[in-house]
Amino acid sequence: MKKSVTTGMPWLAAALLFLLANTADARVLQVWNCTLNDGKTVADVEKVSADWLKAAHSMESGKKLEVYLNFPMTGNAEAGSFLFVMISPDATSWGAFEDSYEGSAASKSDSAWNAVADCSGSSLWNSVKME
Repeated sequence: MKKSVTTGMPWLAAALLFLLANTADARVLQVWNCTLNDGKTVADVEKVSADWLKAAHSMESGKKLEVYLNFPMTGNAEAGSFLFVMISPDATSWGAFEDSYEGSAASKSDSAWNAVADCSGSSLWNSVKME
């Protein structure tokens, strides 16, 4: 499942963190566009997501991560499509998680993820709560 926004472009990670660091208290959302593999179900996605999050929480840099699965209810979404959203408390935390991902407990669950869904691309979002 893990295909980093910055794979192959370390300069992009540095630029993103610099820009996001200027928005204190802003959460960082990494959003993957996913499609269920043939024969797989929402229950399969929920299982691998829960397992992945448990592994991420076992990492020092992943203790505060949140994960949401978003399934379309209506509209013109492709059959079997969904969003996997990982929320980090801030850009520094997101960067620390990215830096420690390779070889981590969470990375070891990538093959299980890939067996259930194709999450071919992701984007990084800066989330600022309005009150």
